[in-house]
Amino acid sequence: MKEKQKPQLDCGVDGINIMFATNYELEQDIYHFTRNECNKKIEYATLKKIKATNEQIEYALYVNLPKILRNTNIQPYSVLDCTKYARVYQSLFDQLTQLFGMNIPELIVTGIECSFSYTLADKELLKPMLNYITRAFISKSKEMHVYVKGVQSKRYEKCEVYCDSLQVQSFRTSRASDCLGSFKCYNKLQEQLDHESVLETQEQIKQQMKEKSVLRFEWILNRRGVTRILGQNTVLWSVLSANSIKALMASYKKQLFEIDQLYDRMNRLGRDIRYVMRKDAKCYTPKEFVLSHKDICELDYSFIKYGLTEKYGNKRTAQKTASRIKTELADRVKFTEGLIEELRLLKKLLLAM
Repeated sequence: MKEKQKPQLDCGVDGINIMFATNYELEQDIYHFTRNECNKKIEYATLKKIKATNEQIEYALYVNLPKILRNTNIQPYSVLDCTKYARVYQSLFDQLTQLFGMNIPELIVTGIECSFSYTLADKELLKPMLNYITRAFISKSKEMHVYVKGVQSKRYEKCEVYCDSLQVQSFRTSRASDCLGSFKCYNKLQEQLDHESVLETQEQIKQQMKEKSVLRFEWILNRRGVTRILGQNTVLWSVLSANSIKALMASYKKQLFEIDQLYDRMNRLGRDIRYVMRKDAKCYTPKEFVLSHKDICELDYSFIKYGLTEKYGNKRTAQKTASRIKTELADRVKFTEGLIEELRLLKKLLLAM
């Protein structure tokens, strides 16, 4: 029997993009803001010189809020972290003061990453979950482009037709129809491993990957999205407040369950798969039915069982047939079970956030 753990959901803000202009030109084009913890250097912000216009220099500042407080950003900056407002503020203020003196310009927020990290009850279900969510977002009926990165492709590539062989590790979308932002979904621990250069830390992440799986789903707000939720010309310091984080999470939760967004798309995909299973189960022998839908078996074998139940009209007969075929084709087909139940657990936690 599979070893399962208690599912966990962490919601909050991850990264913040800031643009500002000043007549003070720095010597370097890029600065990395770091801090030391347990003899480890942790980078939590990056400042880049963009361009010079009308005697002013434009800069872009990216701040990873959780990394000011923790070693990693698996757990986003949440309402509970707002009690550490002063520490976050001081860390950024000290670094900016070293560069600009006391002439720190107003830091206007142009982008915010709202996210959730979901630790799965069954760590083996992360791959089928990523494949299922990706499949749900690939749709020709809506003007949203999906870019996928997988085991065979280490670069994001535009994907118009779902490819079962890709084995998704990460995907991102173009701007959503409401023009407020885009989405990104990925294997969080794999992403950390890909960006880690210290061998000791790499080994620690690999050990974590053996013990658990973490799905990250982000809503990346653009400037229009920030303005819609928090108001015109929102500054960094106001984003750190509990009221702002609550407003962002309320909008994020609504977005997840909006028409044509995450759960609407997944529900639609589930209905489409069940429709195909119901029709095809009646046209093939059970063995042919399973072999013709190996991709569905890799997502969740319960879809196949549903089709067989519709075929025989008897759940017990369908279960026996499904078990027999699963044993018979174990060396030819990879069978996965529990994905739909895992998605229900995630939905329950999201509704309660």
